[in-house]
Amino acid sequence: MLFILKKTAPLALAAVAALAALGVGLRWLTPPDLPSLRFTPVIALMGLAACGGVLVSDALIHGTLCRAFGERYRRLYHELAGEFRGQGVAAMIAGAAMAGIGEELVFRGWSTSLTILLPLAVSFGLLHHIRGRLWPFTLWSIWEGVLFAVALWWTRELAVTMTAHFLHDLLGFVIFHMENRRDGGKVTPRTHIP
Repeated sequence: MLFILKKTAPLALAAVAALAALGVGLRWLTPPDLPSLRFTPVIALMGLAACGGVLVSDALIHGTLCRAFGERYRRLYHELAGEFRGQGVAAMIAGAAMAGIGEELVFRGWSTSLTILLPLAVSFGLLHHIRGRLWPFTLWSIWEGVLFAVALWWTRELAVTMTAHFLHDLLGFVIFHMENRRDGGKVTPRTHIP
């Protein structure tokens, strides 16, 4: 569901506002173990490093799945990329902001405890589910939620995961855009995969 909201700028901007309001409300209601919410150059660099770590994980997972499942996995990946066919630059930026601001405030912005962050990482991934056939990417989203949770737990700085998640999703949308241009429209989002 969260993935789908990132397809157009108006939906993503509405989701940023709704999720940010929810996240700020949760921060206001929660115990004193709130992660810090301050932006400094050092924190921005830590966010860049956290994004790099998640991207390395993504590359390893993608490469392993390509090797293990070959064309079957590549078709699923193209189908996922096809969900974002036609996504413009404004939607890419708004979708990345939805991830970096809204999702981070809701899923990681109100606790630094792993006992809270890890179940929220599972919820985060499940809410990125698109449909049955694309379940491997739901599991992948859960894993990314765990990585962001660990980055927050380690640094205690919400701006680290906000920066990392924004950059991660923005780069992902650019990769999907390039994938869709390369495919030349051959794969549609609902192509049957045997």
